[in-house]
Amino acid sequence: MSSTTTSSSSQATATGFVRIDADTAADLIHRRGSASLPALAVYDVRDRATFERRHIDGAEHLTEALLGGTIRRLPKSTPVLIYCYHGNASQVYAEMFSDFRFVEVYSVDGGFEPLNAALAQRTGGLASVALPAGASDVLRAFVAEFGFDPNDLDAPRAQGLTPLMRAAYAGSAELVEELLAAGVSPARRNGDGNTALWLACVSRDKPTLAHLIAAGADVDNVNETGATCLMYAASSGRDEVVEVLLAAGADPYIRNFDDARAVDLASTLACLKLLRHTAN
Repeated sequence: MSSTTTSSSSQATATGFVRIDADTAADLIHRRGSASLPALAVYDVRDRATFERRHIDGAEHLTEALLGGTIRRLPKSTPVLIYCYHGNASQVYAEMFSDFRFVEVYSVDGGFEPLNAALAQRTGGLASVALPAGASDVLRAFVAEFGFDPNDLDAPRAQGLTPLMRAAYAGSAELVEELLAAGVSPARRNGDGNTALWLACVSRDKPTLAHLIAAGADVDNVNETGATCLMYAASSGRDEVVEVLLAAGADPYIRNFDDARAVDLASTLACLKLLRHTAN
């Protein structure tokens, strides 16, 4: 079975589906929704009344009566994610999908409540952020140029980048500041698991970094390859960025999937000097 989850937060079962925790499921839903990865079929197997009151955006209600038709119409290459109340019934349904040779099936441990909370945490809340009436001409032109949705400034477009990510990559501190003031989330992740802060590190722009850090960007976000912003800055010789991240409290002791820390990846003497206190 193919799976995009590789961390200890996932657990393969003998029957072929994968049990994942709420954080992993939230990341999967967010990345699949960024248009950088294939669509994900999300199913809610709680009772109908509960589903109608509250459910994960984009989820379909699924019952035993509907299961046969769903399995027949859904391509077996479609990734399937299932949640219930507490993570028990979802395993039963996940096993059924696996029995019918769906290649990528997930059951969410803990069920709806922790999954909903994890999604809200990643998006800074579930409400969409629209272009403010008083938005600058520069921001309006930026949104139009890249085809962003003016009614949802957290929605990604090309390469899975949101407006904030694109502005951070360009090192446009003014746009980043205006977008954050409008209420966009610095916690959004692209298909690689990177946030706007990583893209600001690429730009090397200190004011952009400062705005994102002040807005609560996670300086220790770990992407899909196990890397943090500090690791990237050290490995790419961005000593000025290393200095900013350390001052913001970035953890230099985090290890990537190859068991390397930022100091192990330092590519210049300047970066090594900034990180040498972590060498032992």
